[in-house]
Amino acid sequence: MNLRQKRGQETKRRIIETAIALFHERGFNNVTVDEIVAVTNTSKGAFYNHFTSKHEVFAEQFKQIDQFYVEHLVPRLDADQSIMERLILFLELQMTYIQDELGWDVTRTIYEQELSTERSSYFLDPDRPLYDILIGLCQEGIEKGEFKAGYSAHDIVTVLIHGMRGVLYNWSLNRGKISLVNEQRMVFRALLDGLRA
Repeated sequence: MNLRQKRGQETKRRIIETAIALFHERGFNNVTVDEIVAVTNTSKGAFYNHFTSKHEVFAEQFKQIDQFYVEHLVPRLDADQSIMERLILFLELQMTYIQDELGWDVTRTIYEQELSTERSSYFLDPDRPLYDILIGLCQEGIEKGEFKAGYSAHDIVTVLIHGMRGVLYNWSLNRGKISLVNEQRMVFRALLDGLRA
C-alpha cells in the first residue's frame, strides 16, 4: 500500500469513527454530511470518494462490528467451557458492546437502513463473520451432544439470529429505556433451554 492509499484509508477510518460517534451522540437524522466533514477536517469530495451517503457508513460499521466480535469477543471464550456456556457469554458480551458502544439510536437506524429495498441487506450476507462464529460454536455443540437431536448448526444459528434481531428491535422500539443486556439474558436463556439436549 502506497502513501496515498494509506492516507485514503486513514481518512475513511476517521470519517467512520466520527460519523458513528456523532450518530450515537445526536441521533442519525440530526447529523449531516457537512457536519461529518467539518469535524473530520476533510472535504465533501473525500467523503463521497469513500461513501455515496451517510447511510453507507453503516455498511462499513457492520464490518467493523463483526471484526470486533472476531478480535475481542471470541478470544474471551474459554475452550474448557461447554458450548452453551460459551454461547451465553458471547451473547452477553455482544449485547453489552451494542448497548454501551453503539446505543439504541444507532441500532434503530441500522435496522431502518437494512429495510431499504434499494440495496441488499448485510444482515443476510452468509459470509458475515458473526455467522461463522455462531456456526462454528453450534457445530461443535452438536458434535458434543449439547443440542437436541434433529437440529443442524444452521437451524440453531437461525434461531439465535432471529432472537438477536427481536431483542435489538424491541430495545430500539423502547428507545433504550430498557436494559438490552437484561432482555437478552431472558430471551436467550429461553431459546437455549429449548435447544439444550
